[in-house]
Amino acid sequence: MLLRWLIRHLCRTPAELRVVLHAIREYQLRSVIPFDQRDPGWTFDRRITRSVRLSLLVGLLVVHAENPQVFAAAWIALPLALPLALLLGLLRLAGGLR
Repeated sequence: MLLRWLIRHLCRTPAELRVVLHAIREYQLRSVIPFDQRDPGWTFDRRITRSVRLSLLVGLLVVHAENPQVFAAAWIALPLALPLALLLGLLRLAGGLR
């Protein structure tokens, strides 16, 4: 459900959705090939590397494809860590931390 929401909100056009899904499919196919037989010049599509929004989505989907438990743990830990980081930043600005 969360991944569907992310994909729907980060891909603005059907063409972007196709590019992202193709990139994930290529990444998964590339991960099956032995390391010494992989193409060293392979990169993601230029549209992905130039768009922060699509890069974020591809990164999240790659992490989910590699290890769904890490993705779930990060999704739980990130909202808990952000308020703490904000509080520490405010304390540092106020001079409480040096």
